[in-house]
Amino acid sequence: MRQNFDVLIVGGGVTGAAVGYGLAKKGVSVGVVDATPPVDRASRSNMGLVWCQSKALGNRDYVEWCFNSSKLFGDLAKDLKETSGIDIEYTESGGIIPCLGEEEFTKRSDYLDALRKEAGEEGYPGTMMTREELEAKLPNVTFGPNVTGGTWCAEDGLVEPLKLMFALRHGITNLGGTLIPDTNVIDVVKTDSGYLVTTDKGEIECTRLVLAGGLGNRQLAGKFGVNVPVVPNKGQVFLTERVPDILPSPLLGITRTRGGTIMIGFEHEYVGTDTSLHSEKFCHVAKWATDIWPALADLRIIRTWSCLRVWPKDGFPIYDKIPGHENGFILNAHSAVTLAAIHVAELPDYIMGNDICKTAASFTLSRFDEK
Repeated sequence: MRQNFDVLIVGGGVTGAAVGYGLAKKGVSVGVVDATPPVDRASRSNMGLVWCQSKALGNRDYVEWCFNSSKLFGDLAKDLKETSGIDIEYTESGGIIPCLGEEEFTKRSDYLDALRKEAGEEGYPGTMMTREELEAKLPNVTFGPNVTGGTWCAEDGLVEPLKLMFALRHGITNLGGTLIPDTNVIDVVKTDSGYLVTTDKGEIECTRLVLAGGLGNRQLAGKFGVNVPVVPNKGQVFLTERVPDILPSPLLGITRTRGGTIMIGFEHEYVGTDTSLHSEKFCHVAKWATDIWPALADLRIIRTWSCLRVWPKDGFPIYDKIPGHENGFILNAHSAVTLAAIHVAELPDYIMGNDICKTAASFTLSRFDEK
């Protein structure tokens, strides 16, 4: 029998699941169809950072969007524990960007000053720390001799990204929504009453359609003649053996998991869909990491892997209606983990016909139009 929903979301990663969860909490009949997951799912190469600081100079809306999401994460974690039974391991840890050398410290300080100036009276919740202040913040970490300090932001945090995704998905079903896993969308057509989605396991009808398929949105939106300017952003990560709980706040690029392992990685590569591992990249990252924290050189590396993440052309999210479609939507975001809480809180009302909130109103496809 053909399934029917008020809202069908194509894509069950963190973005699609967050919107689906928010809709299910409102009592909307929602289905989330998710393709057979690739081994390079974006959440697997995510460090789990809820990260707001020191980014997006020149786009104040995005700065506010990130910080607003961070403020909601504590409540989301509690809510997901109740609805899904899964602890997403969220901690309001704050976050640090370490600096190597005086030049890097000065550049980081100047960037922070520019963000603070742009924020005006609203203020900006980030500060520079000297090496001495950094050592006081992390007394169990012996930093390398070239570490000159870093930036600190108390509103950054840490979460387990796969548990976040699974909690959102379990929450959807526990709230009455439907998860349709391991199902590939073959075609989508507009009908008089909404949309007919053909999959490799049957047909699905819906009144409202949300394309949240990450990199797959290029193909999905193409069925409506829409170009979605997102590209693969490759990340390579390696994991070390377990260490004691000596890193309560993550360093950007060096994070201790709840289980005690250290995740290291910060590279952004634009090499199409190539997920092969390259030793020279790992060597570069390892050199940087051990310059920051020399003791890392004594740890065994357990695993290395790479994954593809979503990167909109300008790095900022895309929230828009399919041109010419009142009830069809396109959602894409690179920082899906950081933005998960605000996606749960704000995007469901947009999908159900309300105007998107003012802070996110500029994140449409029209910004990519040739002038």
